[in-house]
Amino acid sequence: MISFSDRFIRAALSVIGFPLSLFQTMSSTYQGYQYRPSGQMIKLNQQKWHVNVSGQGSPTIILESGMGGCSLDWCHVQPELAKIATVIAYDRSGFGWSNPSLSEPTCQQYVDDLRLLLTKLDRKPPFLLVGHSYGGMIMRLFAATYPEEVMGLVLVDSTHENRYLSDQTHPVRRKQREKHLKIYRLGYLLSPIAIPRLLRMHIGSKRLPPDILKKARALGYRTTAYKSLYSELLHTGESSIQLQQAQPLRKDLAVIVLSAGKQHDEWKRGQEDLLQLTELTIQIVVDDSWHSIQIHRPDVVIDSVKRLLNMS
Repeated sequence: MISFSDRFIRAALSVIGFPLSLFQTMSSTYQGYQYRPSGQMIKLNQQKWHVNVSGQGSPTIILESGMGGCSLDWCHVQPELAKIATVIAYDRSGFGWSNPSLSEPTCQQYVDDLRLLLTKLDRKPPFLLVGHSYGGMIMRLFAATYPEEVMGLVLVDSTHENRYLSDQTHPVRRKQREKHLKIYRLGYLLSPIAIPRLLRMHIGSKRLPPDILKKARALGYRTTAYKSLYSELLHTGESSIQLQQAQPLRKDLAVIVLSAGKQHDEWKRGQEDLLQLTELTIQIVVDDSWHSIQIHRPDVVIDSVKRLLNMS
């Protein structure tokens, strides 16, 4: 949870830097009219969610973005998969076009939110889940919570929960986490007075097509995006424990682990550990890709989903 002192400092900066605060508010409002939601806005529990549904038929493919990401991250993948099935890409609370939530941003909360959204959309199982990075943890927990509703799982360079659980015992991980927290805390504190906007440091993916990147930047400069990212990172330990304590995945669940080749050795070891998830888990190493495989090599993600569909 974000501390009271941080909230106070943030409010004080907004008052002291009123001209910049006004600039931030006006810019966000203008860009809100300029870049309309790609999908539909759904009201659920007094909150508005952005959900982009395309294609038709069964199963329903669900695309879950990584930390700080949004539905735009799947701009290369969703149109192709929509040719063969129903595809849903959505924005978690506080990211993209979705409103922020008062709930704590843990994996379990996200699973509950997604479940309510699917009910609201009247989408029935089976579901084929695709999760990138931190989104892979969310999709794993969804599959563990609703095992009979999930027909397959594609993990796109997914984060392993041990990355956060072992912070206290692994000095390198602890330093990395502390560094990230300092950076995101600074963004959270300074975003109301437009400092990240002026420095052109937006939340989310940087390597998107020019027309999509304009939208991503506008959404990533929003104050709520910085707050949501900082809060999400603060709760990663709790989310990891939730995943660790969840029921194991069905042994006969088909899982494809897509691993970026351009990663450090410790991350690669975490990818190898994911092979123990089920008896039908396989790994595909994408040698020429960085972390966001859905952006660098969308064809591999598309082919992996098709492979699972053909297995059903």
